[in-house]
Amino acid sequence: MTVENSEDPLVPSVLLVDDRPENLLALEGTLKPLKIRVVKARSGEEALLHLLRQTFAVILLDVQMPRLDGLQTAELIKQREQTRHIPIIFITALSRETAYVFKGYAHGAVDYLLKPIDPEILRAKVRVFCDLFVRGERIRKQALQSEVKDVFLSSVVHELQTPLAAAKAQAQLALHQLGEQEAEAGTGRALRLISRQIDRLARLVGDLLDINRLETGQLELNPSEFDLVGLVDEVRGRMEAPGNRHPIRIRGPDRLQMMADRDRVDQVLVNLLSNAIRYSPEGGQIEVTIEPSEDSVEIAVVDHGLGVPREHQQTIFERFGRAHGPAFGGLGLGLAISRGIIEQHGGSIQVQSTGKPGEGSTFRVRLPRAPSRPAEARTLEQ
Repeated sequence: MTVENSEDPLVPSVLLVDDRPENLLALEGTLKPLKIRVVKARSGEEALLHLLRQTFAVILLDVQMPRLDGLQTAELIKQREQTRHIPIIFITALSRETAYVFKGYAHGAVDYLLKPIDPEILRAKVRVFCDLFVRGERIRKQALQSEVKDVFLSSVVHELQTPLAAAKAQAQLALHQLGEQEAEAGTGRALRLISRQIDRLARLVGDLLDINRLETGQLELNPSEFDLVGLVDEVRGRMEAPGNRHPIRIRGPDRLQMMADRDRVDQVLVNLLSNAIRYSPEGGQIEVTIEPSEDSVEIAVVDHGLGVPREHQQTIFERFGRAHGPAFGGLGLGLAISRGIIEQHGGSIQVQSTGKPGEGSTFRVRLPRAPSRPAEARTLEQ
């Protein structure tokens, strides 16, 4: 059933071009069982006018027409950027001479049909191109919606940063103005709790901003020379703050100079150690091993916690990927961001785990010790 005057963008349009009205009616009748919109043109010039106004899934183009014939029409269609992608099926009563067919393909035909036309073959060919068109339109529409969401998300994240910074400053000021006894009493504990929650929200906002930067290729690295072992020890000091009952052991050389974005490497280490702590039993030890080679360094973070089920060992590096669901908190962005940062440095990250509780996981990060040509950050899954 052809569709009359449908405004649905997912109903494909087919352009029929022939100078003989009876041929146009015959083609239209043949295509009637398909859910398509048919547009008819009685000349090459009229076909070009239709192509200025709308797009088509496929064009059925008669070769022998007066003034502007099918080959000339096809050549003009292929010269225009907006229409060159539209597939053209030539319809002709001429002999299937090799040289002539080749000339048709050279002018932009994707297929040839000789008269008299087999209705089933015609419908099958048109149906294929219409299905491809609909799939392409759906993908384009989804991509557009995703782009709008990303722009909105980026705007919201930027708007949240200023009030969060102001709230943090006010909480710190109020805590500073308390007397010594008040600071240890309920008011002081409440202000410290508020300050920690603001920090948590700021990290979440920062993660959302980073994932958006990675996906749009806007995350910039600022390489500098630093001591990697010293940085790991510094991160351990922060992670082993009072209240954290997970000892972190470091194995590696006393010093190791490398050139990278120190703050971003710090961010990766914090993400990996935070995950190791989150999924480890109370008191479970975590090991960080640093193994340098001539031009790279491997950092391994080992825990003895829940492990990563095999079916999740790829998806955990995707946006919102989780190994154990929302019960353990977080947005599922840390590993996706870490992978993006590492790959932008020209490195790699992988996980090894049996997936059995108690046997834990090993996350291995390999980074070049000197800046290499930056790898393009991978596009993360919706």
